[in-house]
Amino acid sequence: MSELCVLPPRLSVIAKMASPCNTLADIGTDHAHLPIYMIQQNMCQRAFACDVNDGPLQRARSAVEQFCLAESVFLVKSDGLHSVPEEYDALVIAGMGGDLISRILYEHPPRCAQRLILQPMTKPEVLRKFLFRHGYSIVEERAVSEGEKRYIIFSVRAVPCKSFSEIDCHLPVNLQCTPDALDYLEKLLNSHQRRLLGLRRAEVCDAEAIVFEEELSRRLNGMWQAVSRRLYDETH
Repeated sequence: MSELCVLPPRLSVIAKMASPCNTLADIGTDHAHLPIYMIQQNMCQRAFACDVNDGPLQRARSAVEQFCLAESVFLVKSDGLHSVPEEYDALVIAGMGGDLISRILYEHPPRCAQRLILQPMTKPEVLRKFLFRHGYSIVEERAVSEGEKRYIIFSVRAVPCKSFSEIDCHLPVNLQCTPDALDYLEKLLNSHQRRLLGLRRAEVCDAEAIVFEEELSRRLNGMWQAVSRRLYDETH
């Protein structure tokens, strides 16, 4: 029996959100651990492990050979989705900035994917705005903690969303209620409260930015309190 691939919490949650599917496309695959794990766990039947650089693809090749999955995990050198065969029904783009993920989706819209799992390392608000503007809806967001790091993961479908505001782009949409979600909201709230304090102390007053941060902090605090109450009710 071949050894099993073990994923860290972030990738483990991504795998659950991307399954079940027939064919996975993993963009920026690095070591190809996500597709390897999903094949081993019968979460998908085959996968494209994709990267634009030779180094990650070589690491992916070594891992695929180590786990004896060369007939199920196919390596693809591709800038974004340009060279990926349009045969996948689930797409994962993780570990990149929200602006880069947006560019990848804009340059080559994934029309064959029934489910998109997106994990922005930075600028989630940029990615949300892109999705809202380009005919996507965020079905669910999940927060994941790894040590001191906090991550947010989107589950997305190609269904136009309703109207949205600038503040909506900064708020976790349909956030799953978990202890990690509470931690994520607290970190996000603290960040915007510090920004608000800095704006109030600035020599040049930016009234519009202050109003924006006040409203955003208010809504984030409301989300934090709602998740906190629900978690309390579930454990008492």
